[in-house]
Amino acid sequence: MSERMAGQEFADVRAILDDLDFPATKEQIVAHGEARDRGSGEVVRLLRALPLGTYDNISQIRSSVPLDPAADDGLGAGDEMRKARSPHDQKVAQHLRSPDA
Repeated sequence: MSERMAGQEFADVRAILDDLDFPATKEQIVAHGEARDRGSGEVVRLLRALPLGTYDNISQIRSSVPLDPAADDGLGAGDEMRKARSPHDQKVAQHLRSPDA
C-alpha cells in the first residue's frame, strides 16, 4: 500500500509541516512537529514512527508513516493480535466443530 496515512491524519501532518524546508531528516521533522503541535500529540506520534532517513517532500512522509495495520481491514488492535496469534484459528477439524458452525 503506497498511501499509508489516512486523510485526516495527513491533513494534520501537512498543517504542522507546512513551513518545513525540505529535504529534512527524521530528526528535523520530529523537532519541527514537536515545536508546532498544540493538539493531542497524535501528529508527533506519527512523525516519531517515521523510518530514519532524509525526506525530500511531504509525499515521502505520507507514504512512510506506518498506521495500525488493522485499520485497513476494519479490525481493532485486539482482533488483529488474536488473528496473528494462531494461524490455525479457522482450521478446526470437522468432528470438533459445533453443529451450528
